[in-house]
Amino acid sequence: MRAATRDVFENMAQVGGGDAGALAVGLRHGVTSVGLRALAAKTLHVAVAAPERMADIYDNAAAGWLSGPIFPPRLRTDDALPISPDFWRVFWDLVSLPASTAEGVTAERILELAGQLDPGINARMAATALEYPGVAEAAADGLPGPLDVGELARRRPASLAFLLNQELERTGGVAEPFGPPLVALLRHMPPPLNYINIRVIQTLPLLGLVAGYGRAGLDRAALGGFLMAQVAHHYSALSTAVTLGAMSLRRPSSLELTLDSIFKGWTHGRATPPLIGAAWDELWDLRLDEVRATLGVTAFDSPYAAARRLADAGKTRH
Repeated sequence: MRAATRDVFENMAQVGGGDAGALAVGLRHGVTSVGLRALAAKTLHVAVAAPERMADIYDNAAAGWLSGPIFPPRLRTDDALPISPDFWRVFWDLVSLPASTAEGVTAERILELAGQLDPGINARMAATALEYPGVAEAAADGLPGPLDVGELARRRPASLAFLLNQELERTGGVAEPFGPPLVALLRHMPPPLNYINIRVIQTLPLLGLVAGYGRAGLDRAALGGFLMAQVAHHYSALSTAVTLGAMSLRRPSSLELTLDSIFKGWTHGRATPPLIGAAWDELWDLRLDEVRATLGVTAFDSPYAAARRLADAGKTRH
């Protein structure tokens, strides 16, 4: 990317101007590099400079992409936090990584990116998260303890606990890809961010199972949208902005499907009752369909899975 184009992108991300809904409508009719960069800059704006605008911008962008009614951007109430040169150095290095780079490395780099944010971001993120349904009530119970993984294997077959145990055996653990050291650090974040981040790490495979998200990369992108919509999850906001920034450089063949996944995940999260405070210990022995009925969850309709079904049907006909 040319230096002048980078300067324009950086200014858009700092200021956050424009209409996310109109941008998404334009991309739906035809993806352009200019439109994609503008949308990526909007998502980066809410992740690093103005988190209180997350619901406004994602609601409107999702509506525009999914052919819903869009609305004018809401009035801003706070000045955007400054984005430092060190942040931009890490960001451009990150979005320029080869597509084949291991996911664990990318996750580590996103955490490095978070370390370059203005110190005021945590207070703004905390205030934003408290506006989301169920967050304040869940966080009021104190920091969550880890799931009793050993207990899961002793529950009856076909139960939620049994299915989760099978999923953990496949993926390698509850806190993947971060691990216990990060959980220890997160305890020192201001509430409710400490609760949200620890709870998400501890229950990520569980949330994916109950809400219907698979392990494929596009479903993971959709799950990020879901988590932003449920609890204003900051790591997901940063990861999504990095994904869109990288796509604006590479224009991969999966571009439209990725946008579809992110915005459908966001919409699904907005339509799903809050899961952050779910009493999982009371649900372990229920079947997955019973858990979903109890919590009011409709399983995610994955665009990736739908595309795979269409592709497989085409192969069968030929």
